[in-house]
Amino acid sequence: MGRQALLLVPIAFASRGAAFVVPLVVAAWYGVSDITDAWFWALAFPTFALVLAGTALGTATTPALSEVKATDPGRLPTFLGGMLLATTLGSGLLGAAICAGAPFVLARFTDFDAPTQALAAAFLWELLPFMVLTSAGAVLRVANEVHGRFTVVALTPLLRAAVVIGATALLRPRLGPHALPAGLVIGEAVQLLWWAAALGQRGLWPRLTFTLDPAIRRVGRDLAPILGGEVLVAMNLVIDKAFAAGLPTGAVATLEYADRARVIPQTLLESTLLMVAFATWSNLRAAGRPDEARAAVDQALRWTLALSAPIVAGMFIGRIALVRLLYERGAFTPEDTLATAEALAFYLPGVVPNLMGILALRAHIVERNLHLVLRLGLLSVIANCVLNALLVGPLGLPGLALATTIVMVLIPGLYLRLLWKTLPRDPGRWRPVWGLLAATLVVVALAEQLGPPEDIGDLRLWAWSVPCLLLLGLGWRLTQGRPAA
Repeated sequence: MGRQALLLVPIAFASRGAAFVVPLVVAAWYGVSDITDAWFWALAFPTFALVLAGTALGTATTPALSEVKATDPGRLPTFLGGMLLATTLGSGLLGAAICAGAPFVLARFTDFDAPTQALAAAFLWELLPFMVLTSAGAVLRVANEVHGRFTVVALTPLLRAAVVIGATALLRPRLGPHALPAGLVIGEAVQLLWWAAALGQRGLWPRLTFTLDPAIRRVGRDLAPILGGEVLVAMNLVIDKAFAAGLPTGAVATLEYADRARVIPQTLLESTLLMVAFATWSNLRAAGRPDEARAAVDQALRWTLALSAPIVAGMFIGRIALVRLLYERGAFTPEDTLATAEALAFYLPGVVPNLMGILALRAHIVERNLHLVLRLGLLSVIANCVLNALLVGPLGLPGLALATTIVMVLIPGLYLRLLWKTLPRDPGRWRPVWGLLAATLVVVALAEQLGPPEDIGDLRLWAWSVPCLLLLGLGWRLTQGRPAA
């Protein structure tokens, strides 16, 4: 599992780096404006499709697909075809409902002017095919993962980003801002075809049918609590955008830019270790080897903490330089850089707990603790709403980021606490990791006393990179060795 994830790291860096260019291009073309406010507000709603497809649907499908593969591989084409039809229909109906309700929400819960409201509503309808394609594509992505086609999946963001940017650039002179959703839809369609072709190379072609394979019924049963929990978690993004829409112009876009920088470690985890680990745990469970699956969970958690803490520390220390490097060009001004970096500073302390929580959630799915996802999803929404209301007044936009961070500590903490009793009892393997985390916090505290470096050429940035890299090297050493017995 570790070797496979490690081999994916350079591919993931290239692919996810290319994918991250998409918001950078948007920032250069449109900066912080009413257009980007409308675009990022509208894009928050199709995120439900991303959550349904990339997390809830994929999470529910992976164990069932692993079981079919292990017990009766001849059913795979029918299973995949039925899943494709079901997800296409479901996501289409959900997306249409979201689009139809958008004008009501825009008029009553944002301070956008009339042209911005109209543009956001139009964006949503133009993104409806994107929602459908994303949900259908998730089934094919999971099938590739369960069959070990990790490299194909890891390369996908590179292909998709190139298509999205190229299509948007070609359509922009003719469509103006409406090229943004058009380019996204084209990129998603190419991604779907890419995953289908990868399965076809293995001789696995989905057989479209309305006959429900028994495993699809299992996915339907499992999907209900997982979907409820994931939709509730996704609501936090929409809630944050709703609160930001009540702040001065540009607040929604600034929050989005900071959030895109925050999720860099998360996207790397999802395209490497998480992808390999969840498929591995599910296959081990399907093969009747639960103790090995739990030992692999423990190992993955230790790896994640040891490697992510120094990386996030470096991001926090160099937050202004990072935002300037990523965004400050074209219509994105130095003032926008400072505002985005300030929000990012309040986001980053929750990143490491969130990464641990993402792994813990998948482990609970493997353990069949499905209703826990729903309960903690509801708790996250309640906590986020209360914290946003309390903090947005005194702190403004950083208050919304701080509220998200508190939730990212609270909910993963509960996931990990409840998971801990199932893991191998070997405190000796964890003590060095906790020591590394403590040393990382000391480095961050010392660096903050001197103030954050301003740009990539600031000598303080390079000086503080030395202890962060040393800690990362130590974290790498701590990942060596076998899982706990």
